[in-house]
Amino acid sequence: MKPGKLYIKIFLSFVLILFITEILVFGLFLFSVGRHFRSRIDQYTGAKSLVAKELLEEKIRSRPETQPADNDPLKDYILRLGETYRAKVWLDAPDGTPILKSFSGDIPHEITGISKRHVMDFGSYKIHRGHKTDWESYISLPAEIGKGEIGTFHILFEKRERTHPEKGFAFGLAAIAIVIALLTIPVSRMITKRVKGLTESSLRIAEGDLSHRVTVMGKDEIGELGRSFNRMADKLERMIQGGRELTANISHELRSPLARIRIAEELLRERLARGHYDDYERHLDDIREDIEELDGLIGRILLLSKMDIQETHLTFERLDPSDLMTELLERLKPAINRRKLHLKTELSFDPPFFGDKEALRTALLNILENAVKFTPEEGDFTVTMHSEQNLLKISVTNTFEALSEEDLSNIFEPFYRSEQSRVSGSGLGLAITKRVIEKHSGNIKAVNSTEGLEIRIDLPAGPPE
Repeated sequence: MKPGKLYIKIFLSFVLILFITEILVFGLFLFSVGRHFRSRIDQYTGAKSLVAKELLEEKIRSRPETQPADNDPLKDYILRLGETYRAKVWLDAPDGTPILKSFSGDIPHEITGISKRHVMDFGSYKIHRGHKTDWESYISLPAEIGKGEIGTFHILFEKRERTHPEKGFAFGLAAIAIVIALLTIPVSRMITKRVKGLTESSLRIAEGDLSHRVTVMGKDEIGELGRSFNRMADKLERMIQGGRELTANISHELRSPLARIRIAEELLRERLARGHYDDYERHLDDIREDIEELDGLIGRILLLSKMDIQETHLTFERLDPSDLMTELLERLKPAINRRKLHLKTELSFDPPFFGDKEALRTALLNILENAVKFTPEEGDFTVTMHSEQNLLKISVTNTFEALSEEDLSNIFEPFYRSEQSRVSGSGLGLAITKRVIEKHSGNIKAVNSTEGLEIRIDLPAGPPE
């Protein structure tokens, strides 16, 4: 199976970070540990040289009457010292003339032009490190070679075959890097496998399997992504299902007035063809009423659709909800009087209150119109409003037979009609009202009460945050 791009990116990122980390660790090792050991070696070299000098002076003092050049024990000592230290050892007179040497030939010429860049000063002596030369280090110390005479004792340590212990450390780091890189393979696969599962699920939903959900594992970011994906899929399924139902309901609602318009048009055409002009105005009035019904239905559908897709932006302003309710009741007064309804109102509130006046006008008018429409003649119609704990509470109650629990829970769904309803309507008014109340961060519900059907609304009084 071909690895995915994300898998390769994660794997290469791990390897790159590991490579950089190991370079830094190796550099730190060479810088800190290497410097430490170099310093210890210099101190050890200096200590050896001081001991060698003391022994040399002891050899000279043991035969004060003999010149250093004729001192056989001193000669043997310098030879043995050169062999033991694997170094070139010699002793100079005060004027710089060599007295004794552990080697044949001339003094190494590179000593005369020795660099001062690589010098370790230890007070009584200095160690010169040999960089890019045939010797490792060089040390010179003042030595007493006779009464009142101070010569110079030289030790030139030649380079030995280096063991390079850092190579072993580097190989160890490389081995660790390989092991860690191999371990990142299953880790990368584990991460990308879950992401691949999300990809496959999204493709299944895109192909129409709206019931499919992601199997969520873990509580990390990918697990949270899976849960968010499932929430999105739930909402998407509801939206698509709702859209299908809405399309079916719209088709049904539009069919009735269109059928009536077609029948009225055919009747009118037939009567005009026969020369009957006496009642054509009645047919035209019927057509106009059906057209107005269609226009209102389409307007409500558009308003509901805008609210569903969150295109409606409310404008909150300070307003008096009791004045708004009074205005709407006054508007419905002819219908209330015609049906001889017993209207009772109790309107009060504690200012301030903020809301979108036009949206609330639409929502409240839908509730009041429904109450007037469905209340039997000479029935009771009660509207109350009061403030409670920073909430505006509105109640609209009308005489009506008790609804089932199913009706109470579905009454605010688009195109829903109760079985007890005997009055025509689109079933969109309460759905629009619910959307408006929710956009005001409020809630609305329908309950059966002793007086009939009650619609309860709770709205926050303050402006939105």
